[in-house]
Amino acid sequence: MRRLLLYGTLWAAVSVSSARAQSWVESVLPERSFDFGTVARGSKIRHSFKVVNRLDQEIRIADWRTKCGCTEVRVGAREIPPGTQTVVEAVIDTTKFLGTKNSGLTLVFDRPNYIEVDLNTTCFIRGDITLTPGLVDFGIVARASGTKPTASLNLAYAGGQPNWGILSMKTRSAQVSAKLQEQPGRSAGGQVQYVLNVTLDPKDLTGFFKDEITLATNDPSSPTIPVAVTATVQAAVTISPSPLLLGQVKAGQVVTRTLLVRAGQPFKITGIKPSKPEVTAVAAAAADPAGAKPLHTLTLTFKVPTQAGPYNAVCEVSTDLKDEPPARVTLFATVVP
Repeated sequence: MRRLLLYGTLWAAVSVSSARAQSWVESVLPERSFDFGTVARGSKIRHSFKVVNRLDQEIRIADWRTKCGCTEVRVGAREIPPGTQTVVEAVIDTTKFLGTKNSGLTLVFDRPNYIEVDLNTTCFIRGDITLTPGLVDFGIVARASGTKPTASLNLAYAGGQPNWGILSMKTRSAQVSAKLQEQPGRSAGGQVQYVLNVTLDPKDLTGFFKDEITLATNDPSSPTIPVAVTATVQAAVTISPSPLLLGQVKAGQVVTRTLLVRAGQPFKITGIKPSKPEVTAVAAAAADPAGAKPLHTLTLTFKVPTQAGPYNAVCEVSTDLKDEPPARVTLFATVVP
């Protein structure tokens, strides 16, 4: 009888713990499944699942597992302070599959509780349309270079619709422009090839960038074809560490950290602007008469407020580099009594 009572108590405790974990997961993961619809074979399709920390404590992604070898996972940040968010991106390579494809990943959290959560994806892969390569990837792009890189891919249709064609296309952002050219040699059965040339304007971008070109066709059974676009845009000036994660700090405490401001050429710091009065920053280069150098050191001071809870602030660093916007670093902390 005692053993049964003990098992019953343990089962109840586990059930309550599991229910609490499930409750906070539901609040921070607004989306746990995504349907890509119909896609071309060979395309690399991607979707970002948001992890939004609405709690009063840190969330941590400890690990993840994919459900298929066709899936690649990119996690924006493992540690997510209160009041912030990150993304978990699933990239699906459709090259080796046809028809309906179910995939996804399992996220493993160990803070604030241990729990495993499935993020599921599905799509229908057409065998009569192929993309080579599977996406438009610009790689690493220097924003300060002033150039607009280009990339291209081939689309081939091998179906049986004689007049099959692409009617129009659109992008999600103004930074991407595209031109489509039908290649000579369309067959009587409708087989045809296109070359898609894409240009990126990185002037106003920083970090990982993604877009999508939607090709509209005259095929009523599958009217659109998505084409992913990616790039990593490097700013002329960077700050590290970024973001600045302070974790738990005591109310009334004074915290100092050293930041490094870098560029590929000598520059001067012309201004430092924190968004909140509790944060101040001083450049060590201020005492240097020459001033211009490729690496500067900042001493950031945070006077922790007395009010407990999540805290964040942004510090902007302006330089004398032409057409370069201020570099930004965000500070995150949790104030405890």
